[in-house]
Amino acid sequence: MNATISPSPGEAAAGRIHILQLVTSLEPGGLENGVVNLANGLDPARFRTSVACLERVGDFAGRLGEGIGVTCLGKAPGFRFSAARMLARTVRSESIDIIHSHNLGPLIYGALASVLAGGRAVLLQGEHGQLRPDEMTAKRKWLRQAGYGVCGGVHAVSGGLRDDLVSHGFPGTKIRVILNGVDCARFTPVSDERRAALRGDWGLCGDSIVVGIVGRFVALKGHERLIGAFEQLAPDHPRLRLLIVGDHGPERERILGRIKGSAFADRIAWSGYQPETVDFYRMMDLLVVPSESEGLSNVMLESMACGIPCLAHPACGASEVIADGENGLLRDMSTSQGLASALGGIAFNPSLLGDLGVAARQTAVERFSLAAMIAGYASLYEELVRDKRALAH
Repeated sequence: MNATISPSPGEAAAGRIHILQLVTSLEPGGLENGVVNLANGLDPARFRTSVACLERVGDFAGRLGEGIGVTCLGKAPGFRFSAARMLARTVRSESIDIIHSHNLGPLIYGALASVLAGGRAVLLQGEHGQLRPDEMTAKRKWLRQAGYGVCGGVHAVSGGLRDDLVSHGFPGTKIRVILNGVDCARFTPVSDERRAALRGDWGLCGDSIVVGIVGRFVALKGHERLIGAFEQLAPDHPRLRLLIVGDHGPERERILGRIKGSAFADRIAWSGYQPETVDFYRMMDLLVVPSESEGLSNVMLESMACGIPCLAHPACGASEVIADGENGLLRDMSTSQGLASALGGIAFNPSLLGDLGVAARQTAVERFSLAAMIAGYASLYEELVRDKRALAH
């Protein structure tokens, strides 16, 4: 089923570049958060933005600004050529200039739609995370290579991710880097008094040591490893608390069962899905990002902008943001034991955490602003349209 929410007539000013952001859905996630921030931040005098969701819409659609149209193709599981045809019709009827696809599924349908629409829209592919083992099969690598062949450009959200793609045989000449950015006017530190008040609302004592994680319940995020590490440390550290922010995902029931069955369940706070996460970062002393497969974590940048340091696995992306021991910590957290060891040497040192938090905020402001990210995409969009028009002549 194709359901569309369109801007009112007359909103499509002449001369604006029309971008179609193509995603699987706008369910909460780092990629989706970045797409919404980009769509809302582009200059409306230069760009018009629409969003096409292949499968379902999702909660983040409610964050999109006025005038941003959303189309849901309602694609059923498995490959559906009909979805490519519907997308091609949208490209033609809405006079799309650029299809900006995100990750492999949207790349496949974006490439097909671009071809079916006669190449009238340039395809730009966005890569947001390291390729997992299930994405490295011969078939999936071929599909990605074929999709890249249709693309006018490809971007990665970190230099490490670009290097990872090139190491797997993808064309480095076509892949450029646009770093993720964070809104440092929205994600800001708060006073100790405000932090204590926020903690009180969630049953966390003001003098608790709060370690947190933010994200959907998917295996690669490492929730179970963090819970295991927390359980190892909890007996000797009665002030230690674990704050889990997020919901949804294939591991949801497993992780919620693990929380409920924990001997320290009364010291684990689960918030569920939160459309506004800023106050949850502010409750923490330390954010943990144990994922071994990231592009450049939006959660990490948001925490740092709030003045909360991050303990991250040195996956590609994290090492481009965190200088170990200066504005955060990088540690191998592939096991609960390793994670517990890392936490044990960090979480109980308030002076260190305070110094790291100040430097983390400075890093976010100086190097990873949302404005810089949006400007990077705007420049790329205009370059792709210029190149297309030059070829047409």
